[in-house]
Amino acid sequence: MRPSCRRPGLLAAALVLALAALPAPGQDLSPRRGFKVTIVEPPNEDIVSGPTKIVAEVEARDPANVVKLEFFVDDELVFTDADPPYQLVHDFGVRPGVHVIRVVAHHRSGATVSDFVITRALNISYVVNVQRVVMDVAVRDDDRRLVPGLPASSFRVFEDGREQELIEVSPEERPIVVGLLVDSSGSMREHLEDAQTAGCRFVDELRDEDRAFVVDFDEAVYLVQEPTADHAALCSSIRTTRAVGGTALYDAIHAAFRVINRIPAERKAFVILSDGDDTASAIKLDRLLEEARGSEVTIYAIGLGVGLGDARSALRRLSDDTGGRAYFVRRSSDLEETYRRIAEELRSLYQVVYASDHELDGSFVRVEISVVDPQGRKLEVRHRRGYYAMP
Repeated sequence: MRPSCRRPGLLAAALVLALAALPAPGQDLSPRRGFKVTIVEPPNEDIVSGPTKIVAEVEARDPANVVKLEFFVDDELVFTDADPPYQLVHDFGVRPGVHVIRVVAHHRSGATVSDFVITRALNISYVVNVQRVVMDVAVRDDDRRLVPGLPASSFRVFEDGREQELIEVSPEERPIVVGLLVDSSGSMREHLEDAQTAGCRFVDELRDEDRAFVVDFDEAVYLVQEPTADHAALCSSIRTTRAVGGTALYDAIHAAFRVINRIPAERKAFVILSDGDDTASAIKLDRLLEEARGSEVTIYAIGLGVGLGDARSALRRLSDDTGGRAYFVRRSSDLEETYRRIAEELRSLYQVVYASDHELDGSFVRVEISVVDPQGRKLEVRHRRGYYAMP
């Protein structure tokens, strides 16, 4: 969904957040195992003013390998500390304001890890001009085949039960940015080769104008490839993943939002692969669902195997709310076909444009799009469930 000039998910002001806990692409990941930095003061979403203590703690297999910590406030380096305890006092001024506090820890091997907190005054909402709204819509028949070529007269749009004026229906052909999230926890060991091959085949399905990035996660989260249209680089980064540790599924999705929200693009999607329940995330599912609900990202999820438990419900809720789809397969040999079906859907969506008369009151607007087939077939329609009507 997007207005005529902006997509929901773009912030009202140009605010670029540092990518905490994500290493630079191309780094050797082995020294990063067990290497972690955490900001313990001030807490996230706190209100700060005047002289305020900033405290960070580092975990490392050998603390002697921690070279230094760098402290940033609003992307400005304010202090470097080479010895524990790692802390400083920073003056934030008289009036409480919005600040991004980030700490980067440097390992002797050259690896880095980071963490950040945001003052509570930061309101991560999605500003949207709802005079003109755009929704991507997938339509399938009873045999789950995509249905192309439907006329605009087949579509009707409702907001909170009130029908809206349809402006245009056309094939969705805009370039897309895709975040590929790959579970490399220890339980993926026997499936990883199939998963890597399937991921590379998906990359090959992207068009020249499309871009993608790769997030690898086990008990921590790693950005192993920045957004690029280079298929070889994307596949190479997918092939670097190694199965070890627990599963920080929710943290990985949250981190991927931070990556994709800084990328100017009209279409955005995640394709998530995981084979088990979240065991290591700091972020909670409710907060993640709210972030997904207010974003412009369509989420496609693939659950592998029988050990999903609560993750099955979480992946389904994330995909349903954002207009994507959740797939659950028992064998890793089925992954390639599943990725192919996702790529096919991304190329076969309808772009539905309509005029909204909803008041800009900050509420969540529920959208329902119905489609009547001229041939009388029963059709399944999937799209984002709504948007925030922000002034």
